[in-house]
Amino acid sequence: MAHILVVDDEKNYRVVLSQLLENAGHQVSSADNPYAALELLSREQVSLIISDMRMPRMSGLDFLRHITDEFGPIPFIILTAYATVNTALEAMKIGAFDYLLKPFDNEEILLTIDKALTYSRLQNENLLLRRELEQNRDRKLIGNSAAMETLRAQISQVAPAKTSILITGESGTGKELVAQSLHQLSPRHDKALVSINCAAFAENLLESELFGHERGAFTGALERKQGLMEISAGGTLFLDEIGEFPLNLQPKLLRVLQEKTFRRVGGTAEIKCDVRIIAATHRNLAQMIRDGLFREDLYYRLNVVSLHLPPLRERREDIALLCQLFLQRLCREMSHGPMEISAEAQQALFNYDWPGNIRELQNILERGVLFCNEATLQRHHLPEQFQAGQADPVVIPSTEQLPLAQPLPNYLETIEQQLIQNALIQARGVQAQAAELLGISRSNLQYKLKKYHLL
Repeated sequence: MAHILVVDDEKNYRVVLSQLLENAGHQVSSADNPYAALELLSREQVSLIISDMRMPRMSGLDFLRHITDEFGPIPFIILTAYATVNTALEAMKIGAFDYLLKPFDNEEILLTIDKALTYSRLQNENLLLRRELEQNRDRKLIGNSAAMETLRAQISQVAPAKTSILITGESGTGKELVAQSLHQLSPRHDKALVSINCAAFAENLLESELFGHERGAFTGALERKQGLMEISAGGTLFLDEIGEFPLNLQPKLLRVLQEKTFRRVGGTAEIKCDVRIIAATHRNLAQMIRDGLFREDLYYRLNVVSLHLPPLRERREDIALLCQLFLQRLCREMSHGPMEISAEAQQALFNYDWPGNIRELQNILERGVLFCNEATLQRHHLPEQFQAGQADPVVIPSTEQLPLAQPLPNYLETIEQQLIQNALIQARGVQAQAAELLGISRSNLQYKLKKYHLL
């Protein structure tokens, strides 16, 4: 269950306490003095420390101070046969969880250990949540395009349900942001959102990471470990790159979705699991099913609701807004002064095909901020592919350049497309303003955006 370190200069207490804790299912290490304990802590991770108060060369209070300074807040219980109110208050003041008398009562010390471990787990979960909230404080789904407005409406509609959701879309489109939005708008928002990239783990490691393992389940399993299924209890588990989920483990995930139970690796007990599962992939799961690489029953369990994120090239009118917000964030993070982007640079970004989607756009803008010492990001600050070729703006041909064999409607459409692009840039991607600049209705503009594949 937990790795506990016992520190006491009296051998009898170390032996008795170690035996008691091992019988309760804990892994135990022991040391006869604080210096040996500090050496052990530099090599091994422990969940809780039980220490005597009076020991040669270093007291339990001084040992606690060293622990706090060098290793941070580890749950700490002090045992002593010489209790006073002052020492008890001092121990609690500098971070001890509790203060127990020798000779100790077995049930009392086991109960105190359980309380300390539970308190530490809750503290760690709250810290994780605070960090996630801080990291995502100003992150959200950005865009005014019709596709993004539809997606946000879908998210609002399905977020309150317990239903499993499958998010599809190319790499770099922001699938994890959709998962975050679903969690934040759900009744589970006060619990943890736990994310795992299924492609980042070997099969045996992924099983242990998700479902946990029992002590001795495999070489190196020195203690029982909770998996992400348990850690995310009551909250949301986001399985990114679900298309990489090993075929041999898919029945175990299917059981979680169907029965809401699972077993740890090496375990026999059925563990109840209240967690909402959101999965995401850039792969064609239907084709994987035909190829025998993905279970059809698992696919239908995951794909109760499907949300699709369009690639950036299909919602180009969002590029101006994305540039604005990314530049603000990057300048703030990189201690750079306020920066704008020139119309020429923005046009080059607008015409690019974006195989890497929003992630690629953010990386390119970050590079631009690094190399730009001016208040305006120019086209020459962008990478080489934006200097010529597919990133070049469409040139409106003059009448002298028109070859007679080319039909006139083709040129008219080219001119119309260029005018629409320029209007969107001037309106910073806001369709209503662009339509006003062009003298057409917004619905007419949206029709033309679809016609020219600019959505």
